[in-house]
Amino acid sequence: MDGLINSLGISGWNILFQLVSFVIFLYLMRRLLFGPITQMLRRRRERISESLQEAESLRGQVERERAEFQAELADAQAEAQRIRDEAARSAEALRTREVERAREEAERLRSDARAEIDRSRAQVREELRAETAELVLSATASVLDRSIDDPEHRRLVQEALADVDGSAR
Repeated sequence: MDGLINSLGISGWNILFQLVSFVIFLYLMRRLLFGPITQMLRRRRERISESLQEAESLRGQVERERAEFQAELADAQAEAQRIRDEAARSAEALRTREVERAREEAERLRSDARAEIDRSRAQVREELRAETAELVLSATASVLDRSIDDPEHRRLVQEALADVDGSAR
């Protein structure tokens, strides 16, 4: 076999040298190329893992903040509804007070008008009595064709007024 190996030009020292060179090459490749590449890939994997964890954490935080926002929004809507309800109640109370005030004012005006009518009626009655008394005296003086003295005059006026009051009622 040595003959065959020699005839092919293969030398044992050459193979040993190539084998040692290859092992050194593999060592250098592992040390200079595969080591840094492996380390770079490991760091990259760690960064990706950290980024995924951070993204998951952020997603959780976003979900929590979204839930908080929804809760705050619901609270704000409830508060807005409470304010609307309170405003409606206040408006209704104000409307009721204004209606009651207007009713009281109308009643006061009605009462004032009645009082004014009663005063006017009383004044008209007094004027009618005075005028009736004058007419009675004039008519009596004409019928009797004489003047009536003061006590007689008073008696006749009182009778006439009593008749007028009796017929007016």
